[in-house]
Amino acid sequence: MATTNFMVQLFTEQYLDSLVSTVYSIDDEAYLFLNPNRNTVIRELACEEVGGMLASHYPGGVAIGFSSKAFTEVRLVPLRGESYEYYYAPSFSPSPAVKGFGLAVLRVSAIGASLDSGGKISVSRAYGAHVYVDQTD
Repeated sequence: MATTNFMVQLFTEQYLDSLVSTVYSIDDEAYLFLNPNRNTVIRELACEEVGGMLASHYPGGVAIGFSSKAFTEVRLVPLRGESYEYYYAPSFSPSPAVKGFGLAVLRVSAIGASLDSGGKISVSRAYGAHVYVDQTD
């Protein structure tokens, strides 16, 4: 049984040079075209984070850090509008084999934040995600 191994990687970062009151969310995707006639297995899905957001300068408050965790998923898209298959990180166990999907979408999402009353946010965060995809006959 012939197996083709793929790896999709995604790196995204957000760095703001000055203090701001609003930080927009991160929502980035990477794509892999699949052979729908072959079985597809998601072998591993993971995301690493570094940095985060720090809020300060607001009345009566102390500095608050926001989690740098990102939501990471792989969506398998069928050719003819049937149901999508979703897999969520972290996962280090192979998924069941599925057939009929023509596209794999690796997606990384991270929250944004907004402060009022003079509050300011410092931002420096980065995310690296990967997925291993195997296709077999």
